[in-house]
Amino acid sequence: MKKDFAYAVELPYWQAPNDDLVLKSQGDSLTAFFKIWISPSRYSRFTGIFDFSCVWAVRYERNKELSYYNERDDDDFVSCYWVVPESSWLEKLKKERCSFFPEWEKYDVGEYFHYIIQSDSFYVEIIAKDIKISRRKLGVLY
Repeated sequence: MKKDFAYAVELPYWQAPNDDLVLKSQGDSLTAFFKIWISPSRYSRFTGIFDFSCVWAVRYERNKELSYYNERDDDDFVSCYWVVPESSWLEKLKKERCSFFPEWEKYDVGEYFHYIIQSDSFYVEIIAKDIKISRRKLGVLY
């Protein structure tokens, strides 16, 4: 597999494409809230939620092009997030961590993944062990 090739994973909800994410971080968890459409420009009473656990690193960058990763799956999903299975960023983080704590993998068990979620004009990249996607009625958000 090519390094930094991202593949799309379809979301179970239609993320409103012109709205920003609301990010909430606590400890090693990151939660991103997004508005849901039930049809074009018609909002649902529910808010979508990305819950990331065992977060190692987060970065975000303003969109430079239509797709942040030039090399990614073409898809016809109305909404998705991406996973980068051969991530140079994750590889760099692991090497850096090994230089300070060579046996860290004996104590930090489990596999980390490189996820990408999209806000209106930003991509948010997360290195974490797990992602859960759900929805909640509006008004009971944060």
